[in-house]
Amino acid sequence: MTNASEKRAPLGTLRALLSILLAIAVLVAAQTLALLLGEILLGAGVPGPACNVLTAVLYVLFALGGAALLCRFVLHLPLTALRIGRLRIRPVWALAAFALPALVLAGAILAGGRWEVHRFDAQTVWLTVTGGVFYYGLAAGIVEEVIFRGVILGCLERRWNREIAVLVPSVLFGLVHRIGASLDLPSTVQLLVAGTIVGILFSLIACESGSIWNSALVHGVWNAALLGGILHIGSAADSASMYNFVLTDAPFLLSGGDFGIEASVLAIAPYLLGILLAAVLLHRKNKEGIA
Repeated sequence: MTNASEKRAPLGTLRALLSILLAIAVLVAAQTLALLLGEILLGAGVPGPACNVLTAVLYVLFALGGAALLCRFVLHLPLTALRIGRLRIRPVWALAAFALPALVLAGAILAGGRWEVHRFDAQTVWLTVTGGVFYYGLAAGIVEEVIFRGVILGCLERRWNREIAVLVPSVLFGLVHRIGASLDLPSTVQLLVAGTIVGILFSLIACESGSIWNSALVHGVWNAALLGGILHIGSAADSASMYNFVLTDAPFLLSGGDFGIEASVLAIAPYLLGILLAAVLLHRKNKEGIA
């Protein structure tokens, strides 16, 4: 548990900014090292699906280890002070984790389209499922929440206030997803809006629950459901995905433009519903003097 003195401990501007930069470096280093070791294991003859799972585990362990070192030697705080404590999942967010991607799919079906199923061999199916669920899903969700909603949000909250702490990492979260993407101007704007909104959602979940594990679960399930190659929703089928729902004549607001379904209004609407739920629960806790 995080005690009151830990929550209120101030943080200087220089140390806060340095910690944010180091946190981003931890994310990059953890991903790079995990992928490198995964490639070494694959070259040594370890089966691909097992490599996917091991790479995911290494990614999470490296990120948590880096965050722990940053907390100890730079921030001089325990991980619990940044909402990175023991695993605690609230039922409401476990339910929301599966409800949000389900709402996107339901919205897509209502908008109109067709199903395309790609038949892969057993090896490819296992590679897709383990990569989508464990690496692109759960591991990526956990690591990004440790960095953005754990370290970065925590540093900004200590240096300034919760409002800034929620907004700044959310904008940064949207900007990070622009890196390496080939997008036109409308798609870029749509991505930044959607990325900021979903970042606010994850931040409010972490604040409301007092633990990054709840936002990590919502984030990880979302990634696994919509980004891992198991299900793809868009204006065209993805040859690397097993199940495709292809939208019929969808404008870029519905399809998400060049970025994809995560930036579409079909995704933004569930984000906003999640934000409303988190805000109501957080207001109730504040009113009762819990948060």
